[in-house]
Order: sequence, then C-alpha cells, then structure tokens
Amino acid sequence: MIRFDAVSKNYPNGTTAVDELSLELAEGGITVLVGPSGCGKTTTLRMINRMVEPTAGTVSLRGRDIREVHAPELRRGIGYVIQHAGLFPHRTILDNIATVPLLLGWSRKKARARAAELLELVGLPSEMAKRYPNQLSGGQQQRVGVARALGADPPVLLMDEPFSAVDPIVRAELQAEFIRLQKELHKTIVFVTHDIDEAIKLGDNIAVFRTGGKLAQFDTPERLLAHPADDFVAGFVGQDRGIRRLSFVKAAEVPLRDGPVLPETSPVARARTVDEPWVLVVDEARRPLGWAAVAGLPDTGTLADAPLTPLGHTFSLEGDSARAALDAALLSPSRLAVGVDAQGAVVGVADAYELSAVMAAAEAVAAEAVAAEAAAGDAGADAPGGGER
Repeated sequence: MIRFDAVSKNYPNGTTAVDELSLELAEGGITVLVGPSGCGKTTTLRMINRMVEPTAGTVSLRGRDIREVHAPELRRGIGYVIQHAGLFPHRTILDNIATVPLLLGWSRKKARARAAELLELVGLPSEMAKRYPNQLSGGQQQRVGVARALGADPPVLLMDEPFSAVDPIVRAELQAEFIRLQKELHKTIVFVTHDIDEAIKLGDNIAVFRTGGKLAQFDTPERLLAHPADDFVAGFVGQDRGIRRLSFVKAAEVPLRDGPVLPETSPVARARTVDEPWVLVVDEARRPLGWAAVAGLPDTGTLADAPLTPLGHTFSLEGDSARAALDAALLSPSRLAVGVDAQGAVVGVADAYELSAVMAAAEAVAAEAVAAEAAAGDAGADAPGGGER
C-alpha cells in the first residue's frame, strides 16, 4: 500500500532527517514508527501526505508516486490525527468532523449525517454534537480528532503521537477504542509514538529508527522483542523485553493449580493441610472472596470466620495475556495470580515461577519459528532462479 524507495530528507543546514529509507507498509495494517527524538519518524510520516517533500527517493501509494497527485487532493484522501486533536475552536464538534466531506463537495446535510455516524463510532454521545472543543475533555477531543480524520472514509490514516498529551487512564481507554475501531474499519494506519509499550500494544509491525533517520529494524512486535537486530534496538526496547513478550502469550496457556483454593464452608483444619502459607477463599459460585493467611486462622470454625486480605486483582483466561497474569501475581499478597473464567469464577492460581515456564516455552516456539524461516530463506536462495536478481 505505502512504499518508500531509498527516500531521504536533507535540510540546507546539513541535517539529515531521513537517510535512504526503503520500507513497505502493509495494506490494512498498523505500522508504528518509534525511536528517540530527532530520529525522523514524524518526518517519515509527513512525507506520506507531502507535508514534507523528500530530497531523494520515491514515496508511492498503491503503486502510484505521490508526487503525481496534487498535494491538497492527496491530503483530502488521507486522514491525519495529531496531538491535542487540532480542532477548530470556533466550530461545533459536528462541523469539525464534517470538515473534509465538505471540502470534497458533499452537501451539508450528507456531511453532517456522516459526522453524526462517526461521533457514535468513536464512542461519544450525540448530545456532544453541538458543543465546542473547549467544552470537551482532552480525551474526548482526541476522539473527535479521530472521527474527523475518518470523515471521508480514507483508506490511509496518519497518526502523529495522538494519545501522548492525555493522562495514562484516558490513554489506555483511547488505545482500547483505537484497537476496536481498527478491527471494524481495517484502515492502513501509520502511527508515530515515542512509547515502546504503546507501539507493542497497537502495532502489527514496528519500524525502529535510530538518530540520523536510519531504519534500525522493521519487524512484528513479538519478533522485535525476541530478536532485536542490535544493541541499539535492544536498548530502546528495554531490558524488560522478556516481560513485554508475555503480552503475546494468551492467559489461557498459563498452567493453573487448584490446591490453595478452598470454599468458605471449609473447616480451618483443612486449610492447614494444604501446605501453603495462604489459601484463596471462594464462595459457592467459586468467585474469589479474598486471601486467608494460614498462620492467622482461628483454631476452630470455617474459613467464613477467617479474616481475609483483599485479593489484589485477577486475570481473565478469556481475553488477558500472561503479562496480566504476572502483574496479578506480583501485586497479590500471596504472590499468586488468580485466573478466572468469563463469569468471574476461579479456575486456579499460578506463581511467578510457573509463569516463567510459560515465557520459556514461548521463547522456544519463537526460536523454532526463526530457524524455520531462515531455513526456508536459504532453500529459496539455493533454488533455481533464487537469490538476488
């Protein structure tokens, strides 16, 4: 869909923002550009809609050199989202969203109808349509910015650190909404961020740039974490990349045990036979009630009479990752993660050591995949007509 062929951007003062970039971005996927400040990621993004013109090389969109398209026409066919949304303060929310359709010659009625649809699509109530940007929160304004970028249903969406100016809670909400929208819309998205966790969470592929506009590595998030190309990429991804890799392991793959899980009707004497310092007390539907320290149990009675310590939080086997399970274990007073099903019933528990076994298994699978890919590449190179042309 989007292709960079030996693209460079040099400025008169001698600065090289992008250096001979060759890259192909998949249609219908999310490509995230990351790297330190001054690495050329925003410049790369802005060359796609000709807000920055390359010094050398070619940027093509669906096989067509973008220099063959009049710049304003090109931009009207590409959605663009920036920090702080960039909304027009004197226009209502509905009119902000309708901006591009109106520029394309749509009737006011049709443009406003489309804007109302998009307002609902990004999760905002219809009563906000008549408000102005200064009457919305930062997170709501960013949603409007996304809706405006989708106004004319463009095939390509450029997003330049769109969620970086909001607080962490709102940012997580926006990321979740963004993932939901992409599953529905299947746009070709180029997303710039300085946050490697955001890149891993959102990207189908990640391009890591080093200072001077050089592409250091282009790979899937999982491959990037498992096999960084060099010390620079490894340092940028972070020393905790093994923990981040747990994001790609489904929680359902975590081995769980039931030993320290007991119903509240159990006699305290039974809890002492479990040979664990803590037992998880559950109700009749196996919903967790809390942790009971075995050393602090009363002499007689049932676990319903025992003092309970708050649970911390659980992880779901339905939609969470093994990283969520590890987080639950580390925050639990017992250092045991509690896995629950879709109804919130306890399936079992696991500790950090058991979770590390999941990580080791994932490492082995990744290593096998890399070896198989390398073997396939070697076989292709050795085949008649293979190798370089």
